[in-house]
Amino acid sequence: MKAEKKENLVKMRAYKKVMGQNKKVNKINFAVLATGLLLTVLGMEKIGNYLLWVGMFVLFVTVISGIFASGSVRRQR
Repeated sequence: MKAEKKENLVKMRAYKKVMGQNKKVNKINFAVLATGLLLTVLGMEKIGNYLLWVGMFVLFVTVISGIFASGSVRRQR
C-alpha cells in the first residue's frame, strides 16, 4: 500500500509540474496571439498571420500535453 501511495504522489507531482509549465506558456502565448491579431487588424497581415499560426500551434501543443498529463493521473486511480 505504501509503495502505491508513493507512486501516486510522484505522478501527481509530475502532473502539477506539467500543468504549471503549461499555465506559464499559455500566458505568453496569449500575448503572442493578441499581438498577431492586432498586427493583422492594423494591416500587417503577413507578420500577423505568422504570429497567429505560431500561437495556435503552441496552444495546441499545450492542450495535448495537459490531456496526456491528466490521462496518466486518471489511469492510476
